[in-house]
Formats: sequence, C-alpha cells, structure tokens
Amino acid sequence: MIRALVSGVLFGDPVPRTGQSGKSFVTGKLRADDGKGGSVFCSLVAFGDQADRLATLPAGTALAVSGKAELKAWLSNKTGEPQAGLSLIVDDLAVLKAKPRPRAQPSAPAPTPAFFREEDYLQA
Repeated sequence: MIRALVSGVLFGDPVPRTGQSGKSFVTGKLRADDGKGGSVFCSLVAFGDQADRLATLPAGTALAVSGKAELKAWLSNKTGEPQAGLSLIVDDLAVLKAKPRPRAQPSAPAPTPAFFREEDYLQA
C-alpha cells in the first residue's frame, strides 16, 4: 500500500455515485503540477464524510488530499503508447486558500503645494 499526499486543483466538478452494493461515493479528478510545466491527473474516490465534503466543491478549488494511492499503467487505445495514472482513495482533504496578501499601508496625505498658504484662506 502506498500512502500519498497530493495537492492540486479540482478538474471538473466531483460526481456523486452509487455502487452496486448501494453504497454512495464521490469521484473526481485532481490536476497537480508535475514540476516541468505540465500536469499530472489523479483520480479521486471518496466515501462517507469525505465524499460529502468533496461533493460540495466546485471545479477549480485548490485542494490537498491524502489517502491510499494506486499506480496504474496501460496502453492507449488510440496510439498504443504506454500511459500511467494515479488513483487515490481519499482519507482526508483540505481546501487550500491563497497566501494572504499584505495589507497596503495607509498612504500619507498629499503634501500641500508650496504656493498654498492656509492662513490666507482662514477668516479670523
């Protein structure tokens, strides 16, 4: 058994399903960065509470998921080229948020032009 932690972005909306036994689950795809400018897709399967959480998330949500991973290999039906994939049975998931931006410092009031003298405009 391989335990894995994968982070990426949901590719498409998760799909609620029901198995032949009547047990409900949710499937989805996670697109992760391969570090070379490309993407690696990970198939997700979630049950129970994790399925309920995954089902509520829209496409494009940044996630980190952990669970039991399985590597798969096959030959493409179209080209005959070897293909590989990663499937993950989700044990835990966390929605990731963007790094907070620093708050802008309040800007100092604009300096008064040198030709403007406040006392010239004040009534005594």
